[in-house]
Amino acid sequence: MASRSGTSGSDSATNHAGAERSGIFVDLSAQKRTDESRALTLAGVARDARLDRQFLILIALASAIATLGLLQSSTAVVIGAMLVSPLMGPIMGVGFGVATIDLGLIRRSLVTLAAGMALAVLVAMFIILISPIQDVTPELRARTQPTLMDLGVAVVGGIAGAIAIIRNMSGVMVGVAIATALVPPLATVGFGIVTGRADFATGAALLFLTNTLAIAFAATIVARINRFGPSLTPQHTAVQLVGIIATLGVLSIPLAISLDNIGREVRARAIVQSELAGLLQPRDRIENLNVSIAGDDVSVEGVVLVDKFTPSLGDKLAKTSGQRLGREVLVDLAQVKRQTNAAEESQDRLNRRISALEQRDAEVEAILSSLTVGGLIERDSILFDAQARRAIINRDRGAEAGEVAAAKDRIVTEAQSRFPGWLLQSANLEGATSASEAAPEVNNE
Repeated sequence: MASRSGTSGSDSATNHAGAERSGIFVDLSAQKRTDESRALTLAGVARDARLDRQFLILIALASAIATLGLLQSSTAVVIGAMLVSPLMGPIMGVGFGVATIDLGLIRRSLVTLAAGMALAVLVAMFIILISPIQDVTPELRARTQPTLMDLGVAVVGGIAGAIAIIRNMSGVMVGVAIATALVPPLATVGFGIVTGRADFATGAALLFLTNTLAIAFAATIVARINRFGPSLTPQHTAVQLVGIIATLGVLSIPLAISLDNIGREVRARAIVQSELAGLLQPRDRIENLNVSIAGDDVSVEGVVLVDKFTPSLGDKLAKTSGQRLGREVLVDLAQVKRQTNAAEESQDRLNRRISALEQRDAEVEAILSSLTVGGLIERDSILFDAQARRAIINRDRGAEAGEVAAAKDRIVTEAQSRFPGWLLQSANLEGATSASEAAPEVNNE
């Protein structure tokens, strides 16, 4: 009995030890697969951060597409440039390099990013220099006033992009590229440099810097959470986190100021538009209104369509709007008199008359072409009364041979069938004078 009990205990211990060794092997195998997956992810990030000919070609093409889209104010074309751009690669390289403390990856990514930025700006400058169109479009202006909302979009986009890289979800990166504009701001920087608009260049540069840093630092945080890189002490992790937060905090200052300015302009525009609507007559209409804030002053420029001019309209608007806004309002308002119903009807009648005359002239030319085909009937022998829609063909029947007369008759008959609204008549030479005298409006074409 004792022997059997001892044997059973020995077997149990052996099985337990085997289970422990098996569990260790499973854990080690899973850890190995995880390490291999991380290594492959980092290899892919490093590959996308390389500076090679393909990267430069794509950057040049993306910048060209973005610049043309901005000049045309085409949102679809600008989005296309975002999809072509490979700038997301080196930005993610910076983020993962900071997370893994890989100085080589950080340095390589920064060099690639700098080269891409410089090339994108140069391509945009060249296109704008040779372009006959250098007007400020809504798409250009949209890249010059970054706010805290843009920072939020970039942070969320960076998190999504880092997760997409770690989970190997390439489709997500398309959405991240569209949400976080990178090449269009660089093209706007080129526009600002060429046209001498320093505000455009600095605003677009701030937007690019905001998106770049937010995406990179978001990628760093996601990579650290997923245990990429060495195990840092809590103190080192805290220093890394504080540095990221401090950098984004400093970047948030101008973005917050810009957001506040936009908010104040929106409020000022609403107040000015409300006051102006109250000063206008029911039939008057605001055609255009632009409200901007420069320092402590509010500038208002616009065009209104009115039935009756009001000399003091601008002064009244400045006074009432200034009282509600609590600051001085400078108004430059143009009043354009609306057309009355009588004037509109008169213009419509004139347009119809001109159209009718143009149509008659076209018909006269067509009838002349039909009658003079073959040269049997001379152009100078045809008299037109356009008002009566009548044409008289002068013919000397005594001098016409039988075949010639029959041919001319066929020409007149065919022309008459083509233009049933006109009366085409053949007349002898002696009757032509009386016909022309009877119709004083006859034109000899």
